[in-house]
Amino acid sequence: MIIPVRILNKYKSVEPYLEPLRIRVRDTLLVICEREGFALVSRVKSLASVSEKVETGRYAAWSEIDDLVAFTVVVPRLSDEPGVLNSLRNSFKEVTVRARGSTLKAPDVFRFDSTRFIGRLDSQNAEVTGPLFDVPFEVQIRSAFEHAWSVTTHALTYKTADVSWSKLRLTAQLKAAVEQLDTLVAAFEDAAKYITPSDWPEIEAKAGLREFFATQVKTGGIPEELAPKDWSRFVDNVFAAVIASSKLKKPKDVGDLIQREVNAELQRLGRDRIPRSISLWQLTVAALVQSNTIQTTFNKHWPLITPELEELYPKLRQVNPRFDYA
Repeated sequence: MIIPVRILNKYKSVEPYLEPLRIRVRDTLLVICEREGFALVSRVKSLASVSEKVETGRYAAWSEIDDLVAFTVVVPRLSDEPGVLNSLRNSFKEVTVRARGSTLKAPDVFRFDSTRFIGRLDSQNAEVTGPLFDVPFEVQIRSAFEHAWSVTTHALTYKTADVSWSKLRLTAQLKAAVEQLDTLVAAFEDAAKYITPSDWPEIEAKAGLREFFATQVKTGGIPEELAPKDWSRFVDNVFAAVIASSKLKKPKDVGDLIQREVNAELQRLGRDRIPRSISLWQLTVAALVQSNTIQTTFNKHWPLITPELEELYPKLRQVNPRFDYA
């Protein structure tokens, strides 16, 4: 395409600073994103894209183009957005924030509407300043659903060889679905109340297990430091170990068995003698093996057996197979 000479010259005047700016901002954002588990995407706008942007007629001056260097922070939920903005404000000099929903939009229109932070490198404590600190950059904050919609439809709809009412319509429909998904995630706890549950014995058994163990921790029957990080993962793991090492297949039988034997072991030990050197999962499996409730042979299951566990419960030396540290 033909690029106007003045646009070309203006772009060339800042081009040497764009990639260094991208790297410096990216390195700071990576620390934020890796700490929180967010995804990060970055790019430098090409000369052709800049020229097309000016041709839209939406910009009164070159100084209004603030996304020559742009980033996208992808968050799981829209509720994560305020935290990202706080981190950006603490790390960079804020120019402006164009918040989600701040532009006029009819209720039946569905289009791009992510929050955008416009900033510059903060020169306050910099030993050397220069043009690098004058070039603004943009950070978009998108939900995971928004990001999927954007990267999927942008090239298909807005950077395509044809103009199609059907494609634009489908893109808007997909955006509507994205907004609905984000709304459901934001209101997940409340929305789940309106889902009519169906009977499923395994879920009921696991819910009973979770209640049993959580109550033991709450009432002091099990020391609080033994509580797992994720109760749902814990009961899944205990349930799987029993299924792999016993003939019990009915979920209710499995759940009742675990509760009965663990409760007996807790009573035998007493709170002061409950070992702190093993996890609650290990204590549970050990109680079941030691009482001959489940076998020492596991089927396609490799339990974690530690020296500390074997010392406390000698019968677990017979467990096979087991997790291999090698």
